[in-house]
Amino acid sequence: MPNMEFRSRWVVVTGASSGLGREIARHLARDHGANLIIAARRLERLEELARELEADAGVEVVCAQTDLSRAEDVEELFRVATDGREVYAVILNAGITCFGEHRSLEWEDLQRMLSINVMSTMRLVGLFVPHLIEAGRSGGILLVSSMAGLVPVPYQAAYSGTKGFLINFGRCLWHELRAENVTVSTFVPGGIQTELLDIHGLSKHFKRSNPMVMAADVCAREAVRALQRRRYMHVPGLVNRVSLLLADLMPRRLSTSVIGAEYKKALATARTT
Repeated sequence: MPNMEFRSRWVVVTGASSGLGREIARHLARDHGANLIIAARRLERLEELARELEADAGVEVVCAQTDLSRAEDVEELFRVATDGREVYAVILNAGITCFGEHRSLEWEDLQRMLSINVMSTMRLVGLFVPHLIEAGRSGGILLVSSMAGLVPVPYQAAYSGTKGFLINFGRCLWHELRAENVTVSTFVPGGIQTELLDIHGLSKHFKRSNPMVMAADVCAREAVRALQRRRYMHVPGLVNRVSLLLADLMPRRLSTSVIGAEYKKALATARTT
């Protein structure tokens, strides 16, 4: 299939109020001329971004206030996105983490993470795939996972599990949908300079100058490129790809132990600040 062309077409971006999702929306509008349906919980941030992109890029932007931990909001997002519009691409970027020893985490927080990272993604894929097939324009979906789904991360055990699910889910769908001229690409970034690092105290340990932590705008460009080129799976950044190669060369128990030691230090740092 040819590369995707986003100009004047509708693209859905979840988790667009901050971080990677916000930069993906900016890149799609300014550099590709895409019209956007942007979704997140914080409506004021979405509206601010919409005004910015409509003024700077001359595109149309629809804001959808959405809490993807709520099943009814997931259904409503699909309804809003497709109300009088033909959606061409969907970027499922929204996700949260739970950081700490698994036994100490609150079940309600874990349920919310599972609802956002896993259940909403499955449901939105199930809703949008028939829409994309019916449109017949060779559209595509991008699932934003994490390197934590490829290499286990102690102290983010459940999060690592959700991201591993997304990787296998996305790669299976890539094969299932090839005959339908719809692609599902899986994007697998490492650390990104977003407010998520600050929320969980991780930035105290993993400094923003760390080469393993990418700038959100740089990562966003690679995400859009992965979708545009219909990649099966894409890990952004040479440092990330080399680190994965090294992890594969080590016994998995050893590589997980090394990563766990760093996150244990990060947890200790977060507790003392």
